[in-house]
Amino acid sequence: MDKSTLQAFATRVTQANRSELVVVIYEVALASIKEGRDALEAGAIADARHEIDRAKSMIQELMYALDMHYNISTYLRQLYIFGYRELCQGIANRDPERFDHTTNILEGLLQSFKEVAKQDDSAPLMKNTQTIVAGLTYGPGSDLRETIGVGVNPSRGFRA
Repeated sequence: MDKSTLQAFATRVTQANRSELVVVIYEVALASIKEGRDALEAGAIADARHEIDRAKSMIQELMYALDMHYNISTYLRQLYIFGYRELCQGIANRDPERFDHTTNILEGLLQSFKEVAKQDDSAPLMKNTQTIVAGLTYGPGSDLRETIGVGVNPSRGFRA
């Protein structure tokens, strides 16, 4: 995964609440699986292993976050274990089609967690993070320019 993609995920993590954080973890895992598959098909074994290792660590984080007091957590854990094993087998046997099993599981669950995240209006988990403000301004010649300010006062300028 390139540096800008990782930075975008990191920015989302700093602004995420619990539900949104789970969504980000799913999206990182899926992006890593895709990149790992592409690298494996291109013959770049080291790059593929690196990306699949990242995806496996995301799945481990999802497993660690489960609250086993609920029955659904047992089923989710079994799905995560299966997906984790498929990633291990896919990279060990150099069979990128094994990654599809994990991708299908994660994509299906991602949609459900996106719906949960829409309903979760809790505050972001991380405190004392830089505020990121984006907007459009007029430049010379009346052309619009996109600006992004990190750590700026969010009450600066006009509010809609």
